[in-house]
Amino acid sequence: MKTSDIIATHEPVPFMSDDLLDQLRKRIIARRKAAGLTQAEVAERLGLKLARYGHYERGLRRVPLTLLPDLAQALECEEGDLLGIAATKASKRGPSSRAERLVQRLGTLPRKKQSVILDMVEGAIDKAS
Repeated sequence: MKTSDIIATHEPVPFMSDDLLDQLRKRIIARRKAAGLTQAEVAERLGLKLARYGHYERGLRRVPLTLLPDLAQALECEEGDLLGIAATKASKRGPSSRAERLVQRLGTLPRKKQSVILDMVEGAIDKAS
């Protein structure tokens, strides 16, 4: 078997499914438009030719994973935004930083005082619910 035959039959191992690549492409376009940038501006920020960047957006070329950090910076977002991974943010129902500080302060008090304060807080929460 010739080397050219081996190369001709060899298929590259995909690093992302076509569906994931399409989602990434759509997120890139959405982020660029949300930032009010043109393809030319993003290409310039990345140090790429406009044609190459355009190929990424049109799905004619795969976006190299090594480009994601620079791409996120150029699009003024986080890498996770491009990958569809939401950043963990404090939920509106989760403890605020003030509540967390109060819990830390509560932990420094003697157990008896902690119990009294917790009973008061629990009663207030029950009334508010």
